[in-house]
Amino acid sequence: MTDVGEIRRVYAYLAESRRRFLETFRTVGWERFAEDRRVSWGSMLAVFLHMLDVEEGWWQIALEGGALANTPDRKPVDYRDIEAVVADNDRVTTLTRARLARLSDSDLVRSVTFDASEPLTRRFDRIVQHAAVDEIAHLGEFVAMLWQIDVAPPFVDWLDFDVDPEIPPGTGAR
Repeated sequence: MTDVGEIRRVYAYLAESRRRFLETFRTVGWERFAEDRRVSWGSMLAVFLHMLDVEEGWWQIALEGGALANTPDRKPVDYRDIEAVVADNDRVTTLTRARLARLSDSDLVRSVTFDASEPLTRRFDRIVQHAAVDEIAHLGEFVAMLWQIDVAPPFVDWLDFDVDPEIPPGTGAR
């Protein structure tokens, strides 16, 4: 991700991927979605909430600095059904789109200092890249969890999502 346009495309891909996974999670039922699967964050629900925390929290850090301890920390017990998760996902997606709309290329090279276990300084673009990579890793985790319960995961291939507008249609190249 080298410019704002590329960052916008990656986050549009993440939003669409989360939406597609939520559609699939609706089909597995709440109990299976919330069941502890002994993965990174426990359940599919907990992993999904972590992804929302990552996106909202790291953008908050990138834009405002501050402490990681002050970023969102969603808990599965605070959700009773898939519709509550969908609503929260929609809220985070809308917030990220608004943040992206205000972003300029000059913002990307800005230094941001934040407090992890110690103060750290990173470039803005590196922080939002970190968040995107973390989310993408969890998409793969969802695929594995769904396969374990014999549910076909949604198709979220980047090459099909990010069709290059510079390549003429019908050339067989993307």
